[in-house]
Amino acid sequence: MKEQDTENKNLKDSILEVTGRMFLQYGYSGTTFQKVADELHIAKGSITYHFKNKFMIMETFIDDLFSQIKEYIDSFPEEYKNHYWRHCVIYTYAYEKIMSTPRNIELFYHKDQQQQWQEHKLLIVSGIYEDIEKDFHKSYDLADLQMKARIDMAARSRLFQTYQENPGIMTLRQFCYYHIYLIGILCKLDELTIQENIQDTFDFVDRHPLKISSSIFE
Repeated sequence: MKEQDTENKNLKDSILEVTGRMFLQYGYSGTTFQKVADELHIAKGSITYHFKNKFMIMETFIDDLFSQIKEYIDSFPEEYKNHYWRHCVIYTYAYEKIMSTPRNIELFYHKDQQQQWQEHKLLIVSGIYEDIEKDFHKSYDLADLQMKARIDMAARSRLFQTYQENPGIMTLRQFCYYHIYLIGILCKLDELTIQENIQDTFDFVDRHPLKISSSIFE
């Protein structure tokens, strides 16, 4: 690796380390590029060279969280069932981690971040639906997949709003259930298949407590 590339990687890693610590200390709103730049004794432009905004830094942490979750699930290959089941497990683990504390919730569900998340992850969520529908030999096209992704993301935002504004109306496990049930419905899976996979998901999660490290989520 060239010396300049090494310096850029080291600076990028330092930005992530400091920003992650500040997310925990100050929250999403209280963390600013100026604070990060001041601590690292660099210009703000050195940060935006690597990360256009805070969303992109948060995205790095979240992508790492999901990568670790996927690796953990895949460490039990003998229990794999299908793409729908795998994504159900991924989401259940992620929700249980992200929504375990008010601080985690503030970081992931901050309104500024969520507004960008809706568009930025459209293709990724569309890909999830493509994986599932291929696995179950369903017909689809790109426009159909993207529409399902938009319905999915809008529904989960509304679901979270209901969860937050009406304490006690649903448990976290029910929150997970409603979202992954919706995925099954949008993929045109039959009721029995959906219920069997959801039950197998919760059984797997209960038997295998998540064992990963996270830079920002407690």
